Amino acid sequence: MPPATLLRYIAGRVVFAVAALFAVLASCVMLVELVENLRFASKFEEADLLTAARITLLRTPSLMTALAPFVFLFASIWMFSQLNRRAEIAVMRAAGLSVWRLIGPAALVAALSGLVLIAFVDPLASRLRAQSESLKDSVRGQTSSLVEIFGDGLWLRQRDGNSVLLINARGYDEEQAALSDVTVWRLDGQARFLERIDAPGAMLSGRTIELHGARIKGVQDQLDHRTPIYAIPTSLTPEDLGSRIEAPETLSLWRLPRFILLAEAAGLSTTRYNMRFHDLCSTPLKLIAMVLIAAMFSLKPIRSGGAAQLFLAAVAAGFLLYLLSELSAALGESGAAPVALAAWTPALAATLFALAGLLHFEES
Repeated sequence: MPPATLLRYIAGRVVFAVAALFAVLASCVMLVELVENLRFASKFEEADLLTAARITLLRTPSLMTALAPFVFLFASIWMFSQLNRRAEIAVMRAAGLSVWRLIGPAALVAALSGLVLIAFVDPLASRLRAQSESLKDSVRGQTSSLVEIFGDGLWLRQRDGNSVLLINARGYDEEQAALSDVTVWRLDGQARFLERIDAPGAMLSGRTIELHGARIKGVQDQLDHRTPIYAIPTSLTPEDLGSRIEAPETLSLWRLPRFILLAEAAGLSTTRYNMRFHDLCSTPLKLIAMVLIAAMFSLKPIRSGGAAQLFLAAVAAGFLLYLLSELSAALGESGAAPVALAAWTPALAATLFALAGLLHFEES
């Protein structure tokens, strides 16, 4: 079989297996998500079946991208097992083809799929995930995206009675729950300016923002006046400030670098965002590792027996990779390990493990 024909044949079977498994898993995920979102919608009078369905459709792409490594693992196991059962692998090996020639097309499909996933699919899935969170917040009656990060620092928007407060802070100290270089604009219900408050610093204390050394100037004032402490009621606490900022899952590969720079400049922790960035970058290698693991356990001749045990071993290896990923993520987010190392270790470890197994298989 010419190399080009072999490439098209194996690559075509991989694409078919992956697409079929994606479709089956997407149906299962949507069903489970719909049931969960129906429970969520039942708690609010404004929500109905249509609301639950919209949330489900918006969340499913993000969930499916997270399952991509397992999709490639099981799809590759099925594809190699089918080739093995029909003795096609034995014929190819008898023709002098190395195991790397057999795995190469599948690994190429995995690498290209990983690139497409992080470059095009994940940005769309992240945008839809953000829309689903906004929809859930609107159902709850909460204001979404209360905290935003731009080049000039943190921006907070909240209501204070009949007025609206726009709060800008150049920086934020998480340990002290302190804001620096704070400016507050108070607007009425028609977005007309009422007063401006400037302070060199502020503290998040309980349910208030305490501005120290504040200078206040109203719309009718010619001169500003000072007060040692100006307290602004707020629903924001130091504990939930991070949760009001865009979640890492709602940011794509293209948005993360700028967001990380802005968050660092504002004094916010960027560990989770760095973890997501490196995790996305390692996706092609993870998918290749899944193909290699599947090949390592699926290329053994059927006549030697133990097919069920090999299948279970491949599944166990995939879930061990998942556990290793969770452990590495926990170490990275806690600061016990460098973020880049923690994010790339699972993919590198799985690839090296699979390569060692395949080298042993090739020599045997």
